[in-house]
Amino acid sequence: GLSRKQWGFDAWKQHEQALWDELKEQADSQKQTPAGKIYANDIDKSVVEIAKENARIAGVADCITFSTNDACKFGLLRIDTGYIVTNPPYGERLSDSNKLIPTFQKWGVALKQNFKQWNLSILTSDRDLLRQMKLSSKKEYKLMNGKLECVLVNFELDERNCIVREIKPINNDFANRLKKNLQKTDRWLKKQNTNCYRIYDADLPEYNVAVDRYADYLVVHEYAAPKDVPEHKAKKRLQDVILSLPQVTGIDANKIILKVREQQKGKNQYQKVSQRKETIEVFENGAKFIVNLFDYLDTGLFLDHRITRQLIQQKSNCKDVLNLFAYTGSVSVHAALGRAKSITTVDMSNTYIDWAKENFKLNGLKGAYEFIQADCLTWLKHHNSKYDLMFIDPPSFSNSKRMESTWDVQRDHINLLSDALKCLNPGGEIIFSNNLRQFKLDEATLTKMGVSIKNISKQTLPEDFQRNPKIHHCWSLVKQ
Repeated sequence: GLSRKQWGFDAWKQHEQALWDELKEQADSQKQTPAGKIYANDIDKSVVEIAKENARIAGVADCITFSTNDACKFGLLRIDTGYIVTNPPYGERLSDSNKLIPTFQKWGVALKQNFKQWNLSILTSDRDLLRQMKLSSKKEYKLMNGKLECVLVNFELDERNCIVREIKPINNDFANRLKKNLQKTDRWLKKQNTNCYRIYDADLPEYNVAVDRYADYLVVHEYAAPKDVPEHKAKKRLQDVILSLPQVTGIDANKIILKVREQQKGKNQYQKVSQRKETIEVFENGAKFIVNLFDYLDTGLFLDHRITRQLIQQKSNCKDVLNLFAYTGSVSVHAALGRAKSITTVDMSNTYIDWAKENFKLNGLKGAYEFIQADCLTWLKHHNSKYDLMFIDPPSFSNSKRMESTWDVQRDHINLLSDALKCLNPGGEIIFSNNLRQFKLDEATLTKMGVSIKNISKQTLPEDFQRNPKIHHCWSLVKQ
Protein backbone atom coordinates (compact mmCIF):
# COMPACT_ATOMS: atom_id res chain seq x y z
CA GLY A 1 0.00 0.00 0.00
CA LEU A 2 3.03 2.29 -0.25
CA SER A 3 1.65 4.20 -3.23
CA ARG A 4 -1.85 4.50 -1.80
CA LYS A 5 -2.98 8.14 -1.62
CA GLN A 6 -5.80 7.95 0.90
CA TRP A 7 -6.52 5.87 4.01
CA GLY A 8 -9.52 5.70 6.30
CA PHE A 9 -7.41 6.78 9.31
CA ASP A 10 -6.48 10.06 7.59
CA ALA A 11 -9.64 11.57 9.13
CA TRP A 12 -8.96 10.39 12.70
CA LYS A 13 -8.61 13.33 15.06
CA GLN A 14 -5.49 11.88 16.69
CA HIS A 15 -3.83 10.89 13.40
CA GLU A 16 -0.23 12.14 13.34
CA GLN A 17 0.51 12.92 9.71
CA ALA A 18 4.19 13.73 10.31
CA LEU A 19 4.78 10.35 11.96
CA TRP A 20 2.96 8.61 9.12
CA ASP A 21 5.08 10.42 6.52
CA GLU A 22 8.21 9.31 8.38
CA LEU A 23 7.05 5.69 8.37
CA LYS A 24 6.38 5.87 4.64
CA GLU A 25 9.86 7.31 3.98
CA GLN A 26 11.44 4.47 5.98
CA ALA A 27 9.49 1.88 4.06
CA ASP A 28 10.33 3.52 0.74
CA SER A 29 14.04 3.47 1.56
CA GLN A 30 13.88 -0.28 2.24
CA LYS A 31 12.44 -1.17 -1.19
CA GLN A 32 14.57 -3.64 -3.10
CA THR A 33 14.63 -4.56 -6.76
CA PRO A 34 14.25 -8.35 -7.18
CA ALA A 35 17.59 -10.03 -7.81
CA GLY A 36 16.01 -12.54 -10.18
CA LYS A 37 13.71 -12.03 -13.11
CA ILE A 38 9.95 -12.40 -12.92
CA TYR A 39 7.96 -13.67 -15.88
CA ALA A 40 4.16 -13.52 -16.00
CA ASN A 41 2.27 -15.41 -18.71
CA ASP A 42 -1.32 -16.07 -19.71
CA ILE A 43 -2.80 -17.02 -23.07
CA ASP A 44 -5.54 -14.37 -22.68
CA LYS A 45 -4.29 -10.99 -23.88
CA SER A 46 -7.05 -9.08 -22.10
CA VAL A 47 -6.14 -10.37 -18.63
CA VAL A 48 -2.43 -9.80 -19.30
CA GLU A 49 -3.25 -6.14 -20.01
CA ILE A 50 -5.04 -5.97 -16.63
CA ALA A 51 -2.01 -7.59 -14.96
CA LYS A 52 0.29 -5.01 -16.56
CA GLU A 53 -1.89 -2.18 -15.25
CA ASN A 54 -1.90 -3.72 -11.76
CA ALA A 55 1.90 -3.95 -11.88
CA ARG A 56 2.14 -0.32 -13.00
CA ILE A 57 -0.09 0.84 -10.15
CA ALA A 58 1.97 -1.18 -7.68
CA GLY A 59 5.17 0.35 -9.05
CA VAL A 60 6.71 -2.98 -10.08
CA ALA A 61 6.05 -3.01 -13.83
CA ASP A 62 9.79 -2.74 -14.60
CA CYS A 63 10.46 -5.92 -12.61
CA ILE A 64 8.15 -8.17 -14.66
CA THR A 65 8.26 -9.46 -18.22
CA PHE A 66 4.74 -10.18 -19.47
CA SER A 67 3.82 -12.56 -22.29
CA THR A 68 0.76 -14.20 -23.88
CA ASN A 69 1.88 -17.71 -24.80
CA ASP A 70 0.26 -21.10 -24.80
CA ALA A 71 1.55 -22.72 -21.59
CA CYS A 72 2.11 -25.98 -23.49
CA LYS A 73 4.58 -24.16 -25.80
CA PHE A 74 6.13 -21.79 -23.27
CA GLY A 75 9.84 -22.01 -22.40
CA LEU A 76 12.62 -19.76 -21.07
CA LEU A 77 15.98 -20.20 -22.78
CA ARG A 78 19.28 -19.64 -20.98
CA ILE A 79 17.71 -19.89 -17.51
CA ASP A 80 18.93 -22.98 -15.70
CA THR A 81 16.62 -23.02 -12.72
CA GLY A 82 13.81 -21.13 -11.07
CA TYR A 83 10.32 -21.39 -9.59
CA ILE A 84 7.03 -21.77 -11.43
CA VAL A 85 3.91 -20.84 -9.48
CA THR A 86 0.60 -21.41 -11.26
CA ASN A 87 -3.12 -21.58 -10.67
CA PRO A 88 -4.25 -23.29 -13.90
CA PRO A 89 -7.88 -23.83 -14.94
CA TYR A 90 -9.37 -26.86 -13.26
CA GLY A 91 -13.11 -26.66 -13.93
CA GLU A 92 -15.75 -26.64 -11.23
CA ARG A 93 -17.90 -29.22 -13.02
CA LEU A 94 -17.03 -32.78 -13.98
CA SER A 95 -17.45 -32.06 -17.69
CA ASP A 96 -15.26 -28.94 -17.50
CA SER A 97 -12.38 -30.73 -15.80
CA ASN A 98 -12.45 -33.61 -18.27
CA LYS A 99 -12.10 -31.16 -21.18
CA LEU A 100 -8.74 -30.21 -19.68
CA ILE A 101 -7.26 -33.72 -19.59
CA PRO A 102 -5.46 -33.46 -22.98
CA THR A 103 -4.16 -30.00 -22.07
CA PHE A 104 -2.60 -31.23 -18.81
CA GLN A 105 -1.03 -34.17 -20.62
CA LYS A 106 0.63 -31.86 -23.16
CA TRP A 107 1.58 -29.37 -20.45
CA GLY A 108 3.31 -32.08 -18.42
CA VAL A 109 5.48 -33.00 -21.41
CA ALA A 110 6.29 -29.33 -22.10
CA LEU A 111 7.39 -28.72 -18.50
CA LYS A 112 9.68 -31.75 -18.59
CA GLN A 113 11.27 -30.57 -21.82
CA ASN A 114 11.57 -26.83 -21.09
CA PHE A 115 11.99 -26.49 -17.31
CA LYS A 116 14.39 -29.19 -16.14
CA GLN A 117 15.78 -28.55 -12.63
CA TRP A 118 13.03 -26.02 -11.87
CA ASN A 119 10.62 -26.14 -8.94
CA LEU A 120 6.91 -26.19 -9.68
CA SER A 121 3.94 -25.28 -7.46
CA ILE A 122 0.39 -25.84 -8.72
CA LEU A 123 -2.82 -24.78 -7.00
CA THR A 124 -5.80 -26.90 -8.04
CA SER A 125 -9.08 -28.33 -6.82
CA ASP A 126 -8.76 -31.37 -9.09
CA ARG A 127 -5.87 -33.62 -8.11
CA ASP A 128 -6.84 -36.08 -10.86
CA LEU A 129 -5.93 -33.50 -13.50
CA LEU A 130 -2.39 -33.22 -12.15
CA ARG A 131 -1.96 -36.98 -12.42
CA GLN A 132 -2.26 -36.57 -16.19
CA MET A 133 1.10 -34.74 -16.08
CA LYS A 134 2.95 -37.87 -14.92
CA LEU A 135 4.90 -36.04 -12.18
CA SER A 136 5.77 -37.19 -8.65
CA SER A 137 5.04 -34.51 -6.04
CA LYS A 138 7.37 -33.53 -3.22
CA LYS A 139 4.82 -32.02 -0.84
CA GLU A 140 1.17 -31.00 -0.74
CA TYR A 141 -0.76 -28.41 1.26
CA LYS A 142 -4.54 -28.30 1.65
CA LEU A 143 -5.91 -24.80 1.14
CA MET A 144 -9.25 -23.08 0.63
CA ASN A 145 -9.91 -20.87 -2.40
CA GLY A 146 -13.03 -19.18 -1.07
CA LYS A 147 -15.35 -22.12 -0.39
CA LEU A 148 -13.50 -24.38 -2.83
CA GLU A 149 -11.23 -27.01 -1.31
CA CYS A 150 -7.87 -26.89 -3.08
CA VAL A 151 -4.43 -28.39 -2.81
CA LEU A 152 -1.07 -26.71 -3.45
CA VAL A 153 1.21 -29.38 -4.91
CA ASN A 154 4.98 -28.91 -5.10
CA PHE A 155 7.18 -30.73 -7.61
CA GLU A 156 10.90 -30.85 -8.30
CA LEU A 157 11.55 -31.17 -12.01
CA ASP A 158 14.63 -33.29 -11.43
CA GLU A 159 16.07 -35.92 -13.74
CA ARG A 160 13.64 -38.62 -12.57
CA ASN A 161 10.58 -36.38 -12.93
CA CYS A 162 11.60 -35.17 -16.38
CA ILE A 163 11.45 -38.58 -18.00
CA VAL A 164 8.86 -38.29 -20.79
CA ARG A 165 6.91 -41.50 -20.66
CA GLU A 166 5.43 -42.79 -23.87
CA ILE A 167 1.65 -42.59 -23.94
CA LYS A 168 0.46 -46.14 -24.12
CA PRO A 169 -2.27 -47.08 -26.59
CA ILE A 170 -5.60 -46.88 -24.82
CA ASN A 171 -7.28 -50.21 -24.33
CA ASN A 172 -10.62 -50.03 -22.58
CA ASP A 173 -14.13 -51.22 -23.37
CA PHE A 174 -15.18 -47.82 -24.75
CA ALA A 175 -12.20 -47.54 -27.09
CA ASN A 176 -12.72 -51.09 -28.36
CA ARG A 177 -16.42 -50.53 -29.03
CA LEU A 178 -15.71 -47.20 -30.73
CA LYS A 179 -13.21 -48.88 -33.09
CA LYS A 180 -15.88 -51.40 -34.11
CA ASN A 181 -18.43 -48.62 -34.60
CA LEU A 182 -16.06 -46.67 -36.84
CA GLN A 183 -15.45 -49.71 -39.04
CA LYS A 184 -19.19 -50.09 -39.47
CA THR A 185 -19.66 -46.35 -39.98
CA ASP A 186 -16.98 -46.22 -42.69
CA ARG A 187 -18.93 -48.78 -44.75
CA TRP A 188 -22.21 -46.94 -44.23
CA LEU A 189 -20.73 -43.51 -45.02
CA LYS A 190 -19.74 -44.60 -48.53
CA LYS A 191 -23.45 -44.55 -49.37
CA GLN A 192 -24.07 -41.20 -47.68
CA ASN A 193 -23.37 -37.59 -48.55
CA THR A 194 -22.74 -35.95 -45.20
CA ASN A 195 -19.94 -35.08 -42.79
CA CYS A 196 -22.06 -34.99 -39.62
CA TYR A 197 -23.27 -38.19 -37.99
CA ARG A 198 -23.31 -40.19 -34.74
CA ILE A 199 -20.44 -42.58 -34.03
CA TYR A 200 -21.39 -43.83 -30.54
CA ASP A 201 -24.78 -43.88 -28.83
CA ALA A 202 -24.49 -45.16 -25.25
CA ASP A 203 -23.69 -48.61 -26.65
CA LEU A 204 -22.23 -49.67 -23.29
CA PRO A 205 -24.28 -48.83 -20.17
CA GLU A 206 -21.17 -47.94 -18.16
CA TYR A 207 -20.14 -45.41 -20.82
CA ASN A 208 -23.35 -43.43 -20.96
CA VAL A 209 -22.45 -40.86 -23.61
CA ALA A 210 -23.34 -40.08 -27.21
CA VAL A 211 -20.65 -38.93 -29.64
CA ASP A 212 -21.49 -36.96 -32.80
CA ARG A 213 -19.06 -35.95 -35.50
CA TYR A 214 -19.40 -32.58 -37.27
CA ALA A 215 -16.71 -32.26 -39.97
CA ASP A 216 -13.46 -32.54 -38.01
CA TYR A 217 -15.05 -31.87 -34.60
CA LEU A 218 -16.59 -34.23 -32.05
CA VAL A 219 -19.44 -33.35 -29.69
CA VAL A 220 -19.73 -35.62 -26.64
CA HIS A 221 -23.09 -35.60 -24.88
CA GLU A 222 -22.63 -36.83 -21.32
CA TYR A 223 -25.88 -38.15 -19.86
CA ALA A 224 -26.29 -37.85 -16.11
CA ALA A 225 -25.09 -41.03 -14.40
CA PRO A 226 -27.62 -43.12 -12.41
CA LYS A 227 -27.73 -42.29 -8.71
CA ASP A 228 -26.32 -45.70 -7.80
CA VAL A 229 -23.08 -44.99 -9.70
CA PRO A 230 -20.52 -43.29 -7.40
CA GLU A 231 -19.20 -39.95 -8.64
CA HIS A 232 -15.58 -41.15 -8.80
CA LYS A 233 -16.60 -44.04 -11.07
CA ALA A 234 -18.58 -41.75 -13.38
CA LYS A 235 -15.60 -39.40 -13.51
CA LYS A 236 -13.18 -42.22 -14.35
CA ARG A 237 -15.43 -43.49 -17.15
CA LEU A 238 -15.75 -40.03 -18.64
CA GLN A 239 -11.97 -39.66 -18.50
CA ASP A 240 -11.72 -42.94 -20.44
CA VAL A 241 -13.98 -41.43 -23.11
CA ILE A 242 -12.07 -38.14 -23.37
CA LEU A 243 -8.69 -39.88 -23.51
CA SER A 244 -9.83 -42.52 -26.01
CA LEU A 245 -11.47 -40.25 -28.58
CA PRO A 246 -8.38 -38.47 -29.99
CA GLN A 247 -6.44 -41.72 -30.22
CA VAL A 248 -9.21 -43.76 -31.85
CA THR A 249 -10.65 -41.10 -34.16
CA GLY A 250 -7.51 -39.07 -34.93
CA ILE A 251 -9.34 -35.83 -34.08
CA ASP A 252 -7.38 -33.23 -32.14
CA ALA A 253 -8.33 -33.05 -28.46
CA ASN A 254 -8.96 -29.29 -28.82
CA LYS A 255 -11.77 -30.08 -31.25
CA ILE A 256 -13.70 -32.28 -28.82
CA ILE A 257 -16.61 -30.50 -27.11
CA LEU A 258 -18.17 -32.00 -23.99
CA LYS A 259 -21.75 -31.22 -22.98
CA VAL A 260 -23.85 -32.47 -20.08
CA ARG A 261 -27.38 -33.45 -21.04
CA GLU A 262 -30.22 -33.79 -18.57
CA GLN A 263 -33.92 -34.20 -19.19
CA GLN A 264 -34.97 -30.93 -20.80
CA LYS A 265 -38.35 -29.29 -20.73
CA GLY A 266 -39.73 -26.63 -23.01
CA LYS A 267 -37.13 -24.43 -24.61
CA ASN A 268 -34.39 -25.33 -22.10
CA GLN A 269 -32.71 -27.46 -24.77
CA TYR A 270 -32.06 -24.25 -26.69
CA GLN A 271 -30.55 -22.28 -23.78
CA LYS A 272 -27.03 -20.89 -24.09
CA VAL A 273 -24.24 -22.68 -22.26
CA SER A 274 -21.36 -20.57 -23.65
CA GLN A 275 -20.70 -17.28 -25.45
CA ARG A 276 -18.01 -18.23 -27.99
CA LYS A 277 -20.13 -17.41 -31.08
CA GLU A 278 -18.00 -19.74 -33.20
CA THR A 279 -19.64 -21.59 -36.07
CA ILE A 280 -18.53 -24.15 -38.63
CA GLU A 281 -20.02 -25.24 -41.93
CA VAL A 282 -21.20 -28.82 -42.53
CA PHE A 283 -22.93 -30.53 -45.43
CA GLU A 284 -25.72 -33.07 -45.82
CA ASN A 285 -27.24 -34.47 -49.02
CA GLY A 286 -26.55 -31.42 -51.16
CA ALA A 287 -27.31 -28.87 -48.44
CA LYS A 288 -24.88 -26.78 -46.38
CA PHE A 289 -25.59 -25.73 -42.80
CA ILE A 290 -24.11 -23.49 -40.16
CA VAL A 291 -23.72 -25.23 -36.79
CA ASN A 292 -22.60 -23.86 -33.43
CA LEU A 293 -21.01 -26.63 -31.40
CA PHE A 294 -20.15 -24.53 -28.37
CA ASP A 295 -22.87 -22.11 -27.28
CA TYR A 296 -25.98 -24.32 -26.96
CA LEU A 297 -26.80 -27.84 -25.83
CA ASP A 298 -28.01 -28.49 -29.37
CA THR A 299 -25.95 -27.52 -32.37
CA GLY A 300 -28.47 -26.15 -34.87
CA LEU A 301 -28.91 -29.43 -36.75
CA PHE A 302 -30.80 -32.47 -35.42
CA LEU A 303 -28.89 -35.39 -36.92
CA ASP A 304 -31.68 -37.91 -36.29
CA HIS A 305 -33.87 -36.07 -38.84
CA ARG A 306 -31.45 -36.53 -41.73
CA ILE A 307 -33.78 -38.92 -43.59
CA THR A 308 -36.81 -36.81 -42.69
CA ARG A 309 -35.23 -33.80 -44.36
CA GLN A 310 -34.54 -35.85 -47.49
CA LEU A 311 -38.17 -36.97 -47.49
CA ILE A 312 -39.37 -33.36 -47.34
CA GLN A 313 -37.05 -32.45 -50.21
CA GLN A 314 -38.46 -35.28 -52.36
CA LYS A 315 -42.05 -34.21 -51.64
CA SER A 316 -41.62 -30.42 -52.07
CA ASN A 317 -41.51 -29.95 -55.85
CA CYS A 318 -43.96 -27.19 -56.91
CA LYS A 319 -45.66 -27.21 -53.50
CA ASP A 320 -46.43 -24.55 -50.91
CA VAL A 321 -44.56 -25.68 -47.79
CA LEU A 322 -44.94 -24.68 -44.12
CA ASN A 323 -42.19 -25.46 -41.60
CA LEU A 324 -43.58 -24.96 -38.10
CA PHE A 325 -41.36 -24.91 -34.97
CA ALA A 326 -38.65 -24.53 -37.59
CA TYR A 327 -35.58 -24.14 -35.31
CA THR A 328 -32.71 -23.16 -37.66
CA GLY A 329 -34.64 -23.89 -40.85
CA SER A 330 -32.78 -27.02 -42.03
CA VAL A 331 -36.03 -28.61 -43.25
CA SER A 332 -36.88 -25.40 -45.11
CA VAL A 333 -33.49 -25.49 -46.85
CA HIS A 334 -34.16 -29.02 -48.10
CA ALA A 335 -37.64 -27.98 -49.23
CA ALA A 336 -36.08 -25.15 -51.21
CA LEU A 337 -33.56 -27.52 -52.75
CA GLY A 338 -36.54 -29.70 -53.68
CA ARG A 339 -37.92 -26.75 -55.70
CA ALA A 340 -40.87 -25.87 -53.51
CA LYS A 341 -43.16 -23.18 -54.94
CA SER A 342 -43.13 -21.27 -51.65
CA ILE A 343 -41.79 -21.87 -48.11
CA THR A 344 -43.00 -20.33 -44.87
CA THR A 345 -40.64 -20.80 -41.91
CA VAL A 346 -42.03 -20.05 -38.45
CA ASP A 347 -40.29 -20.13 -35.06
CA MET A 348 -40.68 -18.22 -31.80
CA SER A 349 -36.98 -17.35 -31.57
CA ASN A 350 -35.49 -14.40 -33.41
CA THR A 351 -32.09 -16.05 -33.05
CA TYR A 352 -33.19 -19.15 -34.92
CA ILE A 353 -35.12 -17.26 -37.58
CA ASP A 354 -31.94 -15.26 -38.30
CA TRP A 355 -29.98 -18.52 -38.28
CA ALA A 356 -32.43 -20.00 -40.82
CA LYS A 357 -31.94 -16.96 -43.08
CA GLU A 358 -28.17 -17.49 -42.90
CA ASN A 359 -28.62 -21.15 -43.88
CA PHE A 360 -30.61 -20.05 -46.93
CA LYS A 361 -27.95 -17.49 -47.80
CA LEU A 362 -25.22 -20.13 -47.43
CA ASN A 363 -26.99 -22.31 -50.00
CA GLY A 364 -27.57 -19.42 -52.41
CA LEU A 365 -31.35 -19.83 -52.17
CA LYS A 366 -33.59 -17.04 -53.41
CA GLY A 367 -37.31 -17.21 -54.03
CA ALA A 368 -40.74 -17.06 -52.37
CA TYR A 369 -39.36 -17.68 -48.90
CA GLU A 370 -40.99 -16.12 -45.85
CA PHE A 371 -39.49 -16.13 -42.35
CA ILE A 372 -41.79 -15.38 -39.42
CA GLN A 373 -40.91 -14.94 -35.76
CA ALA A 374 -44.02 -15.84 -33.76
CA ASP A 375 -45.54 -18.18 -31.20
CA CYS A 376 -46.32 -21.02 -33.61
CA LEU A 377 -49.53 -22.07 -31.81
CA THR A 378 -51.09 -18.61 -31.78
CA TRP A 379 -49.90 -17.81 -35.29
CA LEU A 380 -51.36 -21.02 -36.74
CA LYS A 381 -54.69 -20.56 -34.97
CA HIS A 382 -55.24 -17.22 -36.68
CA HIS A 383 -53.60 -18.08 -40.02
CA ASN A 384 -55.63 -18.43 -43.25
CA SER A 385 -53.14 -19.34 -46.00
CA LYS A 386 -53.20 -22.82 -47.55
CA TYR A 387 -50.33 -25.27 -47.92
CA ASP A 388 -49.67 -28.56 -49.69
CA LEU A 389 -46.96 -29.85 -47.33
CA MET A 390 -46.19 -29.16 -43.68
CA PHE A 391 -43.44 -30.23 -41.34
CA ILE A 392 -44.42 -29.92 -37.69
CA ASP A 393 -41.88 -30.91 -35.01
CA PRO A 394 -43.00 -29.31 -31.73
CA PRO A 395 -41.22 -29.54 -28.36
CA SER A 396 -42.46 -32.05 -25.82
CA PHE A 397 -43.28 -29.31 -23.34
CA SER A 398 -42.98 -25.54 -23.13
CA ASN A 399 -43.91 -22.84 -20.64
CA SER A 400 -42.22 -19.96 -22.41
CA LYS A 401 -43.30 -16.49 -21.28
CA ARG A 402 -43.80 -15.57 -24.92
CA MET A 403 -46.56 -18.18 -25.28
CA GLU A 404 -50.16 -17.54 -24.30
CA SER A 405 -50.30 -20.81 -22.31
CA THR A 406 -48.24 -23.90 -21.57
CA TRP A 407 -47.71 -26.58 -24.19
CA ASP A 408 -47.75 -30.36 -23.70
CA VAL A 409 -47.43 -32.40 -26.89
CA GLN A 410 -49.40 -35.37 -25.57
CA ARG A 411 -52.20 -33.21 -24.23
CA ASP A 412 -52.33 -30.62 -27.01
CA HIS A 413 -51.30 -32.33 -30.27
CA ILE A 414 -54.88 -32.79 -31.51
CA ASN A 415 -55.63 -29.06 -31.15
CA LEU A 416 -52.42 -28.25 -33.00
CA LEU A 417 -53.13 -30.68 -35.83
CA SER A 418 -56.74 -29.50 -36.05
CA ASP A 419 -55.53 -25.92 -36.65
CA ALA A 420 -52.94 -27.21 -39.14
CA LEU A 421 -55.55 -29.17 -41.11
CA LYS A 422 -57.55 -25.98 -41.62
CA CYS A 423 -54.55 -24.58 -43.49
CA LEU A 424 -53.90 -27.77 -45.48
CA ASN A 425 -55.19 -28.23 -49.01
CA PRO A 426 -57.22 -31.40 -49.78
CA GLY A 427 -54.76 -34.21 -50.46
CA GLY A 428 -52.09 -32.22 -48.61
CA GLU A 429 -49.68 -33.90 -46.21
CA ILE A 430 -48.36 -33.17 -42.72
CA ILE A 431 -45.11 -34.77 -41.58
CA PHE A 432 -45.64 -34.70 -37.82
CA SER A 433 -42.79 -35.52 -35.45
CA ASN A 434 -41.83 -35.23 -31.79
CA ASN A 435 -39.33 -36.80 -29.41
CA LEU A 436 -41.46 -37.58 -26.34
CA ARG A 437 -40.48 -41.21 -25.68
CA GLN A 438 -43.91 -42.35 -24.44
CA PHE A 439 -45.95 -40.30 -26.93
CA LYS A 440 -49.18 -41.87 -28.26
CA LEU A 441 -50.80 -40.37 -31.35
CA ASP A 442 -54.59 -40.03 -31.02
CA GLU A 443 -55.29 -41.92 -34.23
CA ALA A 444 -59.00 -42.41 -33.55
CA THR A 445 -59.69 -38.68 -33.35
CA LEU A 446 -57.55 -37.92 -36.40
CA THR A 447 -59.33 -40.61 -38.43
CA LYS A 448 -62.67 -38.99 -37.56
CA MET A 449 -61.22 -35.71 -38.82
CA GLY A 450 -60.66 -37.30 -42.23
CA VAL A 451 -56.94 -37.98 -41.93
CA SER A 452 -55.09 -40.94 -43.42
CA ILE A 453 -52.31 -41.98 -41.01
CA LYS A 454 -49.02 -43.75 -41.68
CA ASN A 455 -46.34 -44.28 -39.04
CA ILE A 456 -42.97 -43.57 -40.71
CA SER A 457 -40.80 -43.57 -37.55
CA LYS A 458 -38.71 -46.56 -38.64
CA GLN A 459 -38.48 -45.26 -42.20
CA THR A 460 -37.03 -41.96 -40.97
CA LEU A 461 -34.56 -43.47 -38.48
CA PRO A 462 -30.99 -43.13 -39.81
CA GLU A 463 -28.50 -45.98 -39.61
CA ASP A 464 -26.41 -44.18 -36.99
CA PHE A 465 -29.42 -43.89 -34.64
CA GLN A 466 -30.61 -47.49 -34.79
CA ARG A 467 -29.68 -48.07 -31.15
CA ASN A 468 -32.18 -45.41 -30.07
CA PRO A 469 -35.43 -46.14 -31.99
CA LYS A 470 -37.45 -43.74 -29.80
CA ILE A 471 -35.26 -40.72 -30.49
CA HIS A 472 -38.21 -39.42 -32.50
CA HIS A 473 -41.71 -40.47 -33.59
CA CYS A 474 -42.83 -39.53 -37.07
CA TRP A 475 -46.11 -39.85 -39.02
CA SER A 476 -47.39 -38.96 -42.46
CA LEU A 477 -50.87 -37.43 -42.10
CA VAL A 478 -52.77 -36.95 -45.37
CA LYS A 479 -55.95 -34.89 -45.56
CA GLN A 480 -58.69 -36.79 -47.43
